[in-house]
Amino acid sequence: MTAPLPLLAVNGLNVSFPAGPGQRVTAVEDVSLTISEGETLGIVGESGSGKSTVAKCLVGLLRPASGRVSLRGVTLGPRRTREQYRAVQLVFQDPFSSLNPRLPVRSVLEELLVFHGLARGGAIGRRCRELMSLVGLPDDALAAYPSSFSGGQRQRIAIARALAVEPQVIVADEPISALDVSVQAAILALFADLRDRLGIGMVLISHNLAAVRHVCDRTAVMYLGRVVEVGPRAQIFDDPRHPYTKALLAAAPRLRPGSRRPAARLGGEPPSMTARPSGCPFHPRCPRAEAVCAEKLPELLPAPSGSDRLAACHFRQEHG
Repeated sequence: MTAPLPLLAVNGLNVSFPAGPGQRVTAVEDVSLTISEGETLGIVGESGSGKSTVAKCLVGLLRPASGRVSLRGVTLGPRRTREQYRAVQLVFQDPFSSLNPRLPVRSVLEELLVFHGLARGGAIGRRCRELMSLVGLPDDALAAYPSSFSGGQRQRIAIARALAVEPQVIVADEPISALDVSVQAAILALFADLRDRLGIGMVLISHNLAAVRHVCDRTAVMYLGRVVEVGPRAQIFDDPRHPYTKALLAAAPRLRPGSRRPAARLGGEPPSMTARPSGCPFHPRCPRAEAVCAEKLPELLPAPSGSDRLAACHFRQEHG
């Protein structure tokens, strides 16, 4: 029986940028990911690992050098149709800068509904109130301006704006990092609720490993533009097979004294993007590195064999 097509798929994505005369910097290299309907995929990694670049490719803000982004098997080319742009929506990190301060919330939503022909006449107002309800805001919020709201409320408005065009996938790029800790959990709960109620796919990009573990079904770990490990949330967090994943988890704060975390230490800084290491890109910082790591780039393969979790490490079969 043929497996169903993923909702959103990325295959062999490569992105590079100019870096002086005759030079280019590779920001994303050979990235392949899938998102299913009703699923949330988390993407984690240090700053500069390529997470946001992947997000921009997903929503069509950035054109990759090569590779393919497809929605239900249909390639999203360099010039997407209006419907294809609607299908994959981005929620930005800073909700204030992503909203027009001169427009009340009603105008922000009405403009989208009219432009895309999603509502007419009295249906426009009803849809605006429905969107406010979806994100947990009262109807009278429609008359107010972005400056009247708290950071958490502004992010809810930004989410309502993304939902207004009836997307199939929402890509959230660090959506809680600019918010107070007290409201981060509420925004994460909202994302989870919308996923369950609307059946849409989601991509959550975050430095916050606790947030990813709480909300996401699967997790992809990126390092220096490459995916080094990807799989079900529990496998990634409870039994990481890539040394970089182990180091990220080891560096995360523990909420309970004595709680288990992988024994790993990560020293140094990520290499320069203009002087990428040979072989495995992580080997200069890896406590497990051997000669083969500097000579051969590891493939992203099942770890352990036969599982649906993949790791790009020559020693991926080893437990933590």
